Amino acid sequence: MAHLQPPSEQFTSGWMPLKDKEVMVEPVQSSQKIRKIGTLQAPSQDIVGKLRLTRLGRFYINHLKRYVVVRWIAHWMWRNGYPFYVNHIAPRISNSNNNKTKRWRPLTKLSEFARKSGTPIYKLADAVVVDMPKPIVFPDSDQSYLISPHERFKFPEIYIATINNALVSGGTNLILSGNEVICHDLYDFERDFTSEELHGRTLIDPKHTRIRWLLRDDAPEPIPAVAAFVDACGSNYAHWMTEVLPRIILFCAEARFRDVPIVVNDGLHTNIMESLLLVAGAEREIITLPIGRSLAAAQLYLTSAAGYVPFERRTNKLPGHSHGVFSPWAFEMLRKHLHALDRKTEREAWPEKIFLRRNSGVRRIANVSELEKLMFSKGYVIVEPEKLTFLQQIQLFNHAKVIVSPTGAALANAVACKPGAQVVVLMGKHQDMIYGYWNNLLGPLGVNVSYVLGNIIENHHLGIHGDFKVNAECINQMIEGFEKK
Repeated sequence: MAHLQPPSEQFTSGWMPLKDKEVMVEPVQSSQKIRKIGTLQAPSQDIVGKLRLTRLGRFYINHLKRYVVVRWIAHWMWRNGYPFYVNHIAPRISNSNNNKTKRWRPLTKLSEFARKSGTPIYKLADAVVVDMPKPIVFPDSDQSYLISPHERFKFPEIYIATINNALVSGGTNLILSGNEVICHDLYDFERDFTSEELHGRTLIDPKHTRIRWLLRDDAPEPIPAVAAFVDACGSNYAHWMTEVLPRIILFCAEARFRDVPIVVNDGLHTNIMESLLLVAGAEREIITLPIGRSLAAAQLYLTSAAGYVPFERRTNKLPGHSHGVFSPWAFEMLRKHLHALDRKTEREAWPEKIFLRRNSGVRRIANVSELEKLMFSKGYVIVEPEKLTFLQQIQLFNHAKVIVSPTGAALANAVACKPGAQVVVLMGKHQDMIYGYWNNLLGPLGVNVSYVLGNIIENHHLGIHGDFKVNAECINQMIEGFEKK
């Protein structure tokens, strides 16, 4: 079991773990039936994965990827060159059967598909207008950076649709039904670039709302009924916690669907799988679907979006790019479920003030040692969330009253915070940064979100992912303000 961590560098004087010992949590005991759909002998539909295995791909990974400029060029060439290849070169060299499978298909939102096809739906929640609280920024002169298109937004109704004879494919939440491809209702064709496109699984023409379906499984696994929760971004912890897990909780809470198996991505991280096992129920069958395989469902149950943030911008030319929108009702359901899991430790075992250490290779805080010293002196515990189990992370955030953290996936655990908790997000200053994300997610739950912004000082070519430096005095003023309340 991992220790909660002391500050970095040499500042370890006086440090002791909580209660002079590790925080122990019983391992998850689960009797779930997990069935993995095997891979085929045919080549996988993960085009990027296949390219990495080539001689050129291995050379790029071993010798060139370390150079940021080379990575940027490779990304640009792939994002622009692969569509050109699919549209203009591949049709000339492919046989007629492949041309048929890669034809343009209508890309239809779920609500529209249900309306025109008469698909049965089971409504879970009405549409709701959400007013966003205004976050605090330190220093106040940086308030102008927090421009968000979501001071108020209308979140659509949430429902479960039953689709007959549909195809669920590994690596995407897009559903193939007849000649149409179904996407969720929050997808913006013109503004949102998808992970499926980046990885060569689809090609989207936003102007004509159509798609080339490049995934192919010549022997899809037949199944009488299944609920689909496969997602292109499901392996990312933040996307899982805010876009996939809430939908799973809503579906599994409905008694009428208790016998329906659910399908998710294959190869998910241990903590993500732990969260799934904890919320799905002991008797629920779980199917894992790898990239390159498909399920042919006689009846497919599809839960509409409960939250969504785009994978990437399709273009910077259009204003109003989404910072993420989330259903307050769905996330209150999620929080209640997570709190119900918190029964295995005594409350006093968890700190009330925490600072999250980010170990990722991007968006790093250049002066993190200085900040950790400050936080430690103020009684904060330094935590590396990725070294804790899922249940431990939920318990940690459930009992925390003040959380200071650089922006990152681990902060998605703040959906487990109690109303009134303070979350301070450290972010770099950049015109394309989606500052509204954390406020949109946590504000409607009664969690107070504040920001301390720093200047990007390294890796400027990475845009919003560049390393930045935060003024420690700004953080000091903010936390002193919390202590006076």
